[in-house]
Amino acid sequence: MSHNGSLYLNRMQVVGHARAVGRLRINRERQMARASRFIDPSSIGQADEEFSQSPESRWIRKKIKMRECARFLAADLEKSFKTEKDTLCCCGLPFFKHNRFTAIANSPPSAVTWSWKTDTNVLPTNAFGEIEFVGYDEIQRKYVRMDAETKMGDVLHLLLDVWDMKKPNLLISVIGGTENFRLKSKLKDIFRRGMIKASKSTGAWIISGGMNSGVMKYVGEAMRDYWLTAASTVPAVALGIANWGSVKNREDLQDDFGSGLWPATYTLIPATEGNEKCLDPNHTHFLLVDNGTTNQTGLEVKFRDELERQIANTKTGNSQADVNIPMIRLLLEGGRDCLESVQTSIRSGIPVIVVKWSGGLADLLASVYESAKVQQVVEKLHGATRMRSRSVTDNIIPSKLRRAIEKTLGSDNVEGHWNILRECVYERELVTVFDYHKTLEIDVAILKSLLKANREQEFDQLKLALAWNRIDIAKSEIFTEDKIWPPGSLHEILYSAIRQDRVDFVDLFLDCGTSLKDFLTTERLLMLYSTIPDHSLLKELICRVKRKHNCFGTDVTIKDIKRLIKMLIDINVEPYATRPANQTSQFGSNRKKESKLPFEDLFLWSVLMNRQDMAKLFWRQGKDATAYALLAFGILNAMATKTDDTELRNSLTRNAEEFGDLAMGVLTECFEADEKKTNVLLIRRHEQFGEANCLKIAVKSDNKQFISHPACQDFFRNVWMGNLALENGTFRLLISPVFLGLFLLKVKEVYYYVKDDQSNKSIRSNSPSIRSRHGTLERQMNLKRLASEPIRASAYCSVKDGWSRQNSESIEGYTKKKLQGIRWHLHRIKSIYTAPVMIFAHSVIAYFIFLGIFSYMLLIEFSPEMGSCEILIFIWILTLMIEEMRQFCSTSQVKRDEEFTRVALWQKFLKKKKEYWSDSWNKVDVLTIGLFILAAILRFCPETISAARVAYSFCLMSFFFRILHVFTVHKELGPKIIMIRRMMIDLVFFLIILMVFVLSYSISTYAIMFPNSVLRVSLIRQILRKGYWTLYGELFLEEYEGGEDCTYNATIYATYPERRCPEERGVATLLMAVYVLFANVLLLNILIAMFSNTFQKVQENTDRLWHYMRCSLIYEFYNKPFLPAPLSLPIYIILMIKWVLNRGCGVCLDLSPDLSEAQDREIMLWENVIADAYTQRLKRDRENSMETKVFEISERVENIAGRISETQSSKDIVHHLDRRMDAMEEKISTILQFLNAEGNRKLLNKTEKNKEILAVTST
Repeated sequence: MSHNGSLYLNRMQVVGHARAVGRLRINRERQMARASRFIDPSSIGQADEEFSQSPESRWIRKKIKMRECARFLAADLEKSFKTEKDTLCCCGLPFFKHNRFTAIANSPPSAVTWSWKTDTNVLPTNAFGEIEFVGYDEIQRKYVRMDAETKMGDVLHLLLDVWDMKKPNLLISVIGGTENFRLKSKLKDIFRRGMIKASKSTGAWIISGGMNSGVMKYVGEAMRDYWLTAASTVPAVALGIANWGSVKNREDLQDDFGSGLWPATYTLIPATEGNEKCLDPNHTHFLLVDNGTTNQTGLEVKFRDELERQIANTKTGNSQADVNIPMIRLLLEGGRDCLESVQTSIRSGIPVIVVKWSGGLADLLASVYESAKVQQVVEKLHGATRMRSRSVTDNIIPSKLRRAIEKTLGSDNVEGHWNILRECVYERELVTVFDYHKTLEIDVAILKSLLKANREQEFDQLKLALAWNRIDIAKSEIFTEDKIWPPGSLHEILYSAIRQDRVDFVDLFLDCGTSLKDFLTTERLLMLYSTIPDHSLLKELICRVKRKHNCFGTDVTIKDIKRLIKMLIDINVEPYATRPANQTSQFGSNRKKESKLPFEDLFLWSVLMNRQDMAKLFWRQGKDATAYALLAFGILNAMATKTDDTELRNSLTRNAEEFGDLAMGVLTECFEADEKKTNVLLIRRHEQFGEANCLKIAVKSDNKQFISHPACQDFFRNVWMGNLALENGTFRLLISPVFLGLFLLKVKEVYYYVKDDQSNKSIRSNSPSIRSRHGTLERQMNLKRLASEPIRASAYCSVKDGWSRQNSESIEGYTKKKLQGIRWHLHRIKSIYTAPVMIFAHSVIAYFIFLGIFSYMLLIEFSPEMGSCEILIFIWILTLMIEEMRQFCSTSQVKRDEEFTRVALWQKFLKKKKEYWSDSWNKVDVLTIGLFILAAILRFCPETISAARVAYSFCLMSFFFRILHVFTVHKELGPKIIMIRRMMIDLVFFLIILMVFVLSYSISTYAIMFPNSVLRVSLIRQILRKGYWTLYGELFLEEYEGGEDCTYNATIYATYPERRCPEERGVATLLMAVYVLFANVLLLNILIAMFSNTFQKVQENTDRLWHYMRCSLIYEFYNKPFLPAPLSLPIYIILMIKWVLNRGCGVCLDLSPDLSEAQDREIMLWENVIADAYTQRLKRDRENSMETKVFEISERVENIAGRISETQSSKDIVHHLDRRMDAMEEKISTILQFLNAEGNRKLLNKTEKNKEILAVTST
């Protein structure tokens, strides 16, 4: 028999034995699997299997494959096999782990070669799911076993869509030594911190080999520190790409049923000799590359390179303007296997960072890079010239580098390795050497190396810095002093910065001269509003507004935003100032309008998106700081009431309070600078807010803190007192109503100016020169305080075309004189009786007289025939009714140019009704007048005269309750009204709980005592009265015990139910005792605790509440006629005629001055200066705060510690060298001593020999 024939026979014997062993092993494994799963896997059909799997499992089973060896070929054909364990295939697996049928059928005798591409089968993967590392945290990591030839598109889809990984802004590929090597402790700490900071700031993906050894282990430790210390919401991604055949304990990751392991329990085993290593527990995702072989290294390198190129060719965002994901390679230690990767990276234009002092190839490359000469070369590309840095090295290898190459890369092919090293460092822009002795921030080195590699592509650099959110890199590397950006060149990047909430970048672009007025067009503003997340609160509110106004479509229009703000704060805000109110704009519009108020428009967008830092940036840069801060306060608080998400509600409330504090701070600074200008600032109209002023915005936003500010209270005090002097005390005001005020009250002095050349033409300083655009009819009719208006409305007066301070001592061309004589007395009388405080006093006196007449009529004079008192009351009520109608009409103004269609009038009516009904006292007035109308109808029918008396009585009670509104003027009594109102709300909720106990006790007790009762209306009263009145101490013990005349005769108590004797008296008495314990002791004490809590809350904000209530009272009495009801009835009749003729113009409160354009601009600029100074002071205070100082000190201490450690390491090196020098000196001295002794011995021997020779010679 030939040699080949014997070899074939031996192989067949081995195969037969292996088949038997393999059959037994497979059967045993199947039985164990079935016992562990409790089901027979063969019984699961394909449809059932797909139904039982998750979408992730189905996708992976469909798209991701694995490889298994399909042809057994002994790795060593000359070897004589003794057992099946020694029979190894070329794939690295023993024979019994092969599929026996396929292995035999495809193993002819002539087979002498084996290839994984042709000799393996592609099957659906059986290893995927989540790994849970034993002994580590419970965080589970995704993993999958995949074919080495899997399409990169499918792999990227798996990462981004199936595993839902966020697209990276940077790709860091870490290569280096795969075996464990020691890294200096300081360099290791720097590497960890750098990886953490890079992951935090850029959202980078870090790719490594994924094993628990070498540089991969250091990457995993960095990720572990990130999870322990990072407070960032950016998830860290450490992707491990490993060879499936080199993973130790890979059997723990397999699942033969095809549904994956969720989780797969994986145990780390200490590393042993061989190529198999355990996976690193700190990586987040694993791609295990499989080609059907085991224990073969380098298989995953090609797969990893292709995947990294695929990721690098992907955009950072979804827009075409976005840049490709930048990639960088980080070399740490390494050997010959890493040299090819570095060479491939340089050829592909991928920057490489070489970490010096990490050993191996990294130190060798750093030495070649630093020893090379630098040559500047001018290149032309696309018509532009650029400077490139080249490394010039000699063809002859220096002896020092030769020894380093031989030590690191081996002594074979030294010349070839040298040429590769020269090629790697030739492009100096692509190579960065990180030396931790010079810098401690490896993350900065990573980002700077990328910018250095793309130095000519400035906009791409800026996009990268924006994607990384590294403002420090942008300032130091891109926005240099010599760089000039063309106008409009940064608009697209500015849009991306605003959309991505990069506040520092937006601030930097604005500092570089970017014009927001040119940037913000209609399309861009709408594009920003189109970025609203689908499931956000803002999107939900916009959809609600669209449904309310029957609008269809998903596009957000400007009108939608305007309606939303109107719904939230009831202010007509025009987000885009150049567009008419009835115009909507879609994305397809060709009109590119520029915003007149770009900062304000972007501020509104930021507030609605709840981007606080961005909103504060635009607030600082914009105008009208106080008004916009109040608007943001109102919008955010209103949005907080629209959500059930506690975290979002707290965030909105917190941001609202911050804007409220900003408004208060600016107002405080303005009030301290100039009180009179501050009064004008508070009531200055804002065109973009529908002519609203700061006070109106504060009232609409329910900003009690702002209303209670001393500036607002000073303004309201002036309005409240009118032209009366502020030194009029409370006592004078109390005793001066009616006629005594003419003698007791003081009025502010009035001056006028007389022109020098024409004394007959004069102008008073407080004449109504600055009139309101929509003045009240009382002013126009001269029925009210005509002369006092400008004092309250403006701090300025007009002199022809100029304007000056009201208290100026002299005006050029005019002489100042004091008003005297009859004009002064007429002005004094008018000022006293038209001041709101006196109108209030007269109204209160008249109201008490009204209550007295009403009580007298009801108690004494009420009869079927109407008396004089009742007629007077009818007239009085008619006047009050007209007053309520006036208040209803004055809730909002009707403009003269407004369209009066049926729909417009109905919408106006609904708006007025909503505003009027928002005041709870108006509800009381409507109820009271309604009761009076009901009583008046009933009293004219003789049959219902008694019902009319009852209705009159309830009406009188309501009128008495209306006195509580008068108490709001008092600082102590006013907050008590708020307490009563809130306690009534608590009482309603308490009654709901109480009724549960009352009903349960009453029904149960009555059923026990009086079973089988007859159904009648009185039964309900009998049941409920015991439970309710027991709360107040009425126990009805006689009913529980039964009276003497009670009976058990059903015939009698059917007619007289009150004579029925109770049954089961003992049970009922016990039930009453328990009920009294719970109701009178427990529940009533809970009610007392609720009242105490409400009292405490109101008491803490007493001043704010009282100031806010007082503001409402001043608003009410400022517009009332100076005569109280019913004397004001003729005035109301005239007012109604004027209202009809003027279409409602001028019946609402308007304190705003009619400023000229120059005056308005001066106030606005003054406010801007004050606001800028205030923000700068806040910035200084923040920089000087204790937290900032502690942070700076900690950074300094860290730097000092780093320098000390460097000094210490230098000292250690010096000490080590000293020790080595001492040892060398000792050795040298020992050698010298030995040489001296040897020389002396030789000299002595020579002397003795000479003596012997001489002796012989002499002999």
